[in-house]
Amino acid sequence: MRFLSVLLVGGLVALAVVIYEVKYETRSLQQREAQLRLQLEEERDAIAVLRAEWSHLNRPERLARLARKHLGLKPMGARQMVTASQLGAVKVEPASDPDPAARTGGDAQVRRQPIAMAAPTR
Repeated sequence: MRFLSVLLVGGLVALAVVIYEVKYETRSLQQREAQLRLQLEEERDAIAVLRAEWSHLNRPERLARLARKHLGLKPMGARQMVTASQLGAVKVEPASDPDPAARTGGDAQVRRQPIAMAAPTR
């Protein structure tokens, strides 16, 4: 009987140690979960701010203003409009350097004259 009592007390002590470890591991996992939830909420807020900023920066009127200021773009004139049948008659002037961007590492600006196609009229 005495051996059985010692064995039971030893089992209870071992069980208490295991329960103690599980309890503190659970607490640390709960703290980690709370940190991750907070981090997730912060990331969602940051994404919302970035989306709002993206929408603000991509407003058509802002882009048009920047294009006029930095690119020197102007509205298309009637002389720039051609039909599909006239495209063969458009002459393209070859550049003096066939690939200036390759020579300067991609920093060269290549000037191109835009050609807009008008819808065929019937």
